[in-house]
Amino acid sequence: MALHFTSPDPAKSVALAGMIRKKAVRKLASRIYTTDFEGSPEDIIRGDLLAVIRHFYPGAVIGYRTAIEAKVSPAGLYHITSGRRAHIHELPGVTLRVWPGPPAQEGDTQLGADLSMASRPRALLENLTDSRSRKAPERKTLDREAIEAWLDRLCRIHGPDELRRLQASAEGLAPQLSLEVEATRARRLINAILDGDLSELVSPLARARALREPYDPDRLAVFTRLATVLATETFPSLSERPPDERRLHAFWESYFSNYIEGTVFTVQEAREIVFDHKLPPARPKDAHDILSTFHLSTDGHNRREAPKDAADFLRLLEVRHARLMHDRLDVEPGRFKETANRVGTREFVSPELVRGTLRQAFAIGQHLAHPVARGAFFMFVVAEVHPFLDGNGRLARLFLNAEMTAAGMGRLIVPTSLRTDYLTCLEALTTGGNPEPYTKLLLRLIQFSAALPCDSWESSASALEKSGALRDAPGLSFGLASAML
Repeated sequence: MALHFTSPDPAKSVALAGMIRKKAVRKLASRIYTTDFEGSPEDIIRGDLLAVIRHFYPGAVIGYRTAIEAKVSPAGLYHITSGRRAHIHELPGVTLRVWPGPPAQEGDTQLGADLSMASRPRALLENLTDSRSRKAPERKTLDREAIEAWLDRLCRIHGPDELRRLQASAEGLAPQLSLEVEATRARRLINAILDGDLSELVSPLARARALREPYDPDRLAVFTRLATVLATETFPSLSERPPDERRLHAFWESYFSNYIEGTVFTVQEAREIVFDHKLPPARPKDAHDILSTFHLSTDGHNRREAPKDAADFLRLLEVRHARLMHDRLDVEPGRFKETANRVGTREFVSPELVRGTLRQAFAIGQHLAHPVARGAFFMFVVAEVHPFLDGNGRLARLFLNAEMTAAGMGRLIVPTSLRTDYLTCLEALTTGGNPEPYTKLLLRLIQFSAALPCDSWESSASALEKSGALRDAPGLSFGLASAML
């Protein structure tokens, strides 16, 4: 063990004294030594904080806000209850705030010998106690908004019944802790969240759940970060195609958008599907996917209709999806998902949070002024929420292009050669919250789409073949525009 403590045990005391004489340990704080000569005192103490608490406060219970946050607070405090008087124990990197209180109760989590973590019911009751910061830099309890956010998170993960169970357990535990008043507060709070009483609620999360439109706050944080970056980005203009080029441009938009999703045809097969209505007998539904995307891209009204408000955003999602997937009844065209969907181990927004998350996202993105920024924002939102069982990627790209067309700009195409780059950028934004690769990709897509000739089939197909845009190979990512010129 890296930490050593002074001890009333004579044998341990002699052993530590010998280590000190040999300079085999260094002092971190009063009565705390370590054999680690490399790490900072702050990192060492925080890394083995539970051992420190066990030594100085055997039988303590980690409680109040720390039992919910499960980490050192932003102010550097760690709250525990013990049978001793209230006091402050300052250590390198953290301050232990010790409060008098009952010992471990049934349901508290044992963290090895001589230390427990307060159960959820106990943590709820403790955080609903009246609290003032006094001399400490923060209160021992979370504020009301944070408590409501925690309860909403429990509801998202475990369902509404978890809150009912939590309420019942808290009421049963309250007499042992002398927290009956707090049990009454807990009942009123949970009833307000589950029964829609807005007068008792202060947090946006809890109020949204009370209104039956809960949302995913983690996704909203990513959306907010993306919108902030997009709002400061300078995008070049992209002229709309002349009328005689739009059908061919829409063909490539449809072809490439379906290829990204794994609907793979040769260019000639896709051409026959779209322009000759020659559907391959073995793959009629795949052919209809390309046709539906093409029709939505060429529909004079749909191609340029942008949502006016959150309700219109949801309506357009349902209408476009119904048209896009009309031949695939198994994916319930036009109906938001009722079962969770995922790719590998990554799960998208859960069904109960879809509507609320989309509404909240629209409120964030509606103020973006530039059509590319606004379209790119909604494209990512649709892809990230994944509101339908299938067809979400194609639908997302249709929303991008509708925003641009509504503003009199040209439409963007994601070629096969940039498929890997495109998916990687989405993943970087989803998992790392990094919007920079995504915004850089948009600039490359503008460059590619502007350079694509659509005056004739021959010139268009030749330019794409020459540039390598038709090949699914990350190394060809470009040079594409210059190869076309």
